[in-house]
Amino acid sequence: MYWVQAPAAVGRLLGAFEAFAALRHYRADGILQGRSSRRPKSVLPVGVRKALDSAGGAMAVEGLTIVGAALILTGRRRRGQQVVGSGLMFLSKKLSELRNPFGGDGADQMSDVISGYRVMTAAIPDRVVGDDLFLRAVNAQVVVSYLASGLAKAISSTWRSGDAIDLVLSTKLYGGSGTARLIRRYPFTGRLLSWTTIGWETAFPIVYLLSPTSARYLLHLVKAFHLGIAVTMGLPRFFWAFSSSHAAVEYVLRERGRR
Repeated sequence: MYWVQAPAAVGRLLGAFEAFAALRHYRADGILQGRSSRRPKSVLPVGVRKALDSAGGAMAVEGLTIVGAALILTGRRRRGQQVVGSGLMFLSKKLSELRNPFGGDGADQMSDVISGYRVMTAAIPDRVVGDDLFLRAVNAQVVVSYLASGLAKAISSTWRSGDAIDLVLSTKLYGGSGTARLIRRYPFTGRLLSWTTIGWETAFPIVYLLSPTSARYLLHLVKAFHLGIAVTMGLPRFFWAFSSSHAAVEYVLRERGRR
């Protein structure tokens, strides 16, 4: 239970610290300015939404994330504390989405799913059933995430041609690292990475045909892939968010072995 939530909490902490470091973007003239008060209809009163749209409101939302993540990280054997922490992180994500409609990345979405599933399954009276459902739901989500991502790349001519990695690393946002420059210098490396990504994401369900030990090694390789993405593209939160989901896969494999 703890290891399905703790790494995701670390990823959310990194996101919160990034927000505090980029405070200027959350002001009224910034790209991440609040827009909730402009909506014609909302459950929240206009005054509350205006406060939420301010830079201070954005930082208060990130403060909820920090408190929630801290509760999870310090509550290894405290189920109730973990649930409250997940609830705070889930609330902060929804308030952030209300404040600004810009979508997050895959790491944000996976972390949000984990928090939401934890809150919903905690409402089941039987704790054993609720916890089991939570872990199995996260497991199902990670399979869908990888498989859908792999299939989407497989039907993309840009990915099939092997040019996708090079194009992504040519952008200002993702192309600043030394690794990115190295890949651009040797184009074949980028093509190989493009094809490899399509292959392992599409084939990820094979993990359920392996023994728990072999599956664990495969999951370590996937973590290494996410770590490489963190170094190359400056996206460390992917490593933490998907490392959380891998713990749910290991749980399902162990339960299958016991039965």
